[in-house]
Amino acid sequence: MEMKKIACGVLFAAASMTAVMAAEEAGAPAPGPSSSAAAALPALGSLVGASLVKRKKKEEEILFQENGSLLLEELIASSGGIYNPIRTFSSHQILQATNHFDWNYVISEDRFVWYKGLIENRRVLIKKFQDCSLFDADNFYRDIAVSSLMSSHKNALKLLGCCLEFPHPVLVCEYPENGALNCVRRAREGATRPFPWKVRLKIAKEIAEAVTYLHTQFPRTIIHRDLKLANIFLDENWTAKLSSFSLSIPIPEGETGVNDMACRTSSYIEPDYLNTGFVTENVDIYSLGIIMLILLTGKSEYTSEVAVYLPVLPVYVGKLLDRGLLTKVIDPSMLESVSDDGIPEHLRLQMEAFIELAFRCVKFKQGEKVLHMIDVARELKKIEKTYLTPQTVLVRLETDPSLSSEELL
Repeated sequence: MEMKKIACGVLFAAASMTAVMAAEEAGAPAPGPSSSAAAALPALGSLVGASLVKRKKKEEEILFQENGSLLLEELIASSGGIYNPIRTFSSHQILQATNHFDWNYVISEDRFVWYKGLIENRRVLIKKFQDCSLFDADNFYRDIAVSSLMSSHKNALKLLGCCLEFPHPVLVCEYPENGALNCVRRAREGATRPFPWKVRLKIAKEIAEAVTYLHTQFPRTIIHRDLKLANIFLDENWTAKLSSFSLSIPIPEGETGVNDMACRTSSYIEPDYLNTGFVTENVDIYSLGIIMLILLTGKSEYTSEVAVYLPVLPVYVGKLLDRGLLTKVIDPSMLESVSDDGIPEHLRLQMEAFIELAFRCVKFKQGEKVLHMIDVARELKKIEKTYLTPQTVLVRLETDPSLSSEELL
């Protein structure tokens, strides 16, 4: 602090002396103490301002180089050396788009904050990590690398680029018009416009397809490890978009899993992983099974009805089904119409098959065949198509007469 005072004193004295010498050369009387100070202030302000700008620029350059080096390492490791170039945005663009990370721009929050913004006249979603909420296993660079790899899939949130000029990289993604699934679900509770069953089934199917792609399409199987409503976004057509790969982890070739720290990011975590830290494909399958039950029941992570956290949700659903109370299980707001006889037959069959598959995902019944995510995706696609009503088939045919009989079903 004392050194700063001395430095400022030297700058102030130098500026004052310059003003005195300039006045003498012009033949004017030398300015007194007050006029010398007035003349020195603008010069001092300019010097200090230029120094701060230069220092900030230097810090941003250092961060860009450090983050860029770590990102390159992760890109090579995650993709086997083959990856697409990733666009970089400046800190100025990010700050301008979010009004300096204004809380009024936030659309969702978890271990990171999602901000809406506008860059080059395009609406974007900007992701900033929060230091206070992060796990040691959170890998910002892997989030960027895997997001880039997944961006070609229609059910992954497309990465547009990143900014490396902050202490933690900031991601820039496409803007999903209907927001995060956890926020949408909360908004639907008590809302006049229901969140239809066919959309919920479609979301489950699309997320299963996205995770299947993550598990099967790269040199090594990648486990997401953080499947939950907050990491699923919906576009203007209610198409599901999977995001947030900072906890994703690759499984070594020839192995069925990998040891790592167990990260409790939600209340629905695969029990074996939670107890041992051993990450397998089952971690994602279990989380998807719980998500399916949430979509069906409309229950939040903690409700007075269930009175327990979500790992017991299958028990709650199972007991009601044993008593033949399917109507007590489902979220009534998702049905467009319910007759006096109850749930329409084609919907009841869909829901029963959906629940059975969810139970298999969470291993509710012992001794059943072990599922892979690709099996779950296929089953959900089959459930979606098998129980179509004649009216639905007719509408699809009118929309696209070129559809084959297999495509119609």
